[in-house]
Amino acid sequence: MRTRDNSDRVSGIFAGRSRDLTPAALRRAVHVLYVPVSDDPDVTRHCAAVLSDLELQRADRFATQADKALFTQRRAFRRFCGARVLGTSQPLSQIIFNETDKGRPYLCDFPDFRFSFSSCRFGFVGAWSSTLAIGIDLEELAEGLAATELARQFFSAAESNAVEGVNDLERLRTFLQFWVLKEAALKSIGEGLPFGLDAFEFELEPDLRVVHAPKGHGGPEQFDAHIIKGIDSCAALVTHRLT
Repeated sequence: MRTRDNSDRVSGIFAGRSRDLTPAALRRAVHVLYVPVSDDPDVTRHCAAVLSDLELQRADRFATQADKALFTQRRAFRRFCGARVLGTSQPLSQIIFNETDKGRPYLCDFPDFRFSFSSCRFGFVGAWSSTLAIGIDLEELAEGLAATELARQFFSAAESNAVEGVNDLERLRTFLQFWVLKEAALKSIGEGLPFGLDAFEFELEPDLRVVHAPKGHGGPEQFDAHIIKGIDSCAALVTHRLT
């Protein structure tokens, strides 16, 4: 039985572990929260108590306990973020998200709020705004990634040159910065990877800027990009002004 105690406990867990990573320039318009994944099975058990039966069924399909725990905590964190927006004391199990046909989550009670979520093995990040379209992406710094080859395949010539132009220690991070920026930008227009990583182009140096963006969404002038700092993983936030 899902009780209010479960909801309060899960909210307390996330409130105590979450970190506000909102870029200073956006604090009046956007909220960004990060929570590390917990390896405590009790945390996963408490999180499971606030999920729907459908979500629990999806969790059971994962082959490993680690993947099951990741999904369970991630979905509970999404509800926690929704509760922050609603400003309500209602149980987390009653915070209902729907998704568009392309996977963008939205609150049934507050459809004008834009949300974006991402996760890796080490943590979850959530972002929301009532005035801007947003996208956020989080990737772990996985060793052994063929950064140069992937950059040549998916990035512009300038982006690929930027990846190749740094030493091995920085190459992976530079590649992932471009990758999370592109994924976040696609999310900000309600799209995913099938839309094409080449839809957006970024420049990291001397300052981060959007070089190219789809004209149908206003071009680069309508977008702002931010590298999220303060965590070991690589994360980026892209906002899109709606006009």
